[in-house]
Amino acid sequence: MEMRVSKLEADVSEMKTDIKTLKTDMETVKTDLAVIKSNYVTKADLHQEIAKTHVEIAKIHIEMTKQTKWILGAIMSATGLSLGIARWLF
Repeated sequence: MEMRVSKLEADVSEMKTDIKTLKTDMETVKTDLAVIKSNYVTKADLHQEIAKTHVEIAKIHIEMTKQTKWILGAIMSATGLSLGIARWLF
């Protein structure tokens, strides 16, 4: 019986050391998880960035429309001027 008790005591002491190791490992995991959580982006952050991107795309469309109007105006003016000069010369 004494041998069985000593075997159990040895097992318990081994389990205690394993538990201590697990506790330190869990603390490390908690720290790592906190760092990961602080570095990652949330859904709200993504939605804000998407909204900013949509605003920028809308601004680009507005500028393209303005540029197209100016180009068409310049082409029409150049055409009118060319036809006027051609009529005056010939």
